[in-house]
Amino acid sequence: KLSVHFLIDNDGTIYQIMDCNDIGYHAGNSKVNARSIGVEISNAYYPKYQEIYRSKGFGPRPLWKGVEVHGKELEPFLGFYPWQEEAFKALAKVLNKTYQIELVSPTIDGEPIKTVDPLVKKGEFNGVVNHYHITTRKIDCAGFDLDNVLEEIT
Repeated sequence: KLSVHFLIDNDGTIYQIMDCNDIGYHAGNSKVNARSIGVEISNAYYPKYQEIYRSKGFGPRPLWKGVEVHGKELEPFLGFYPWQEEAFKALAKVLNKTYQIELVSPTIDGEPIKTVDPLVKKGEFNGVVNHYHITTRKIDCAGFDLDNVLEEIT
């Protein structure tokens, strides 16, 4: 029952779950859903699941600490594997070329926005965003440094 276009699995495999011409219901906002391609990166988030990743042969996930979103510091949580980030870069590059999605994320005066962005919320931003750029109800993908990741692609 996933309503997202692409999924990046724990091993970095990219799965296309639905056609990019169809509207996914991944963003929690109909304006954004109608104009976006959703990408989910597999991650159980809570540190209590770290042992499961080790036992499945993936190794420990990075533990992200000191991450702020919506003006609050989050408790430490599991981040993405480096190979998931590499898969995301490859996918973003293809989506940029195919759909002219700009390889930029929301900023103010050159600094990343770590909360809801008004243009994103209205479905008027052409670029790559996190769920937390759309609504204060979401914190994902806090800790995933979109600006640096996108800069490495260009």
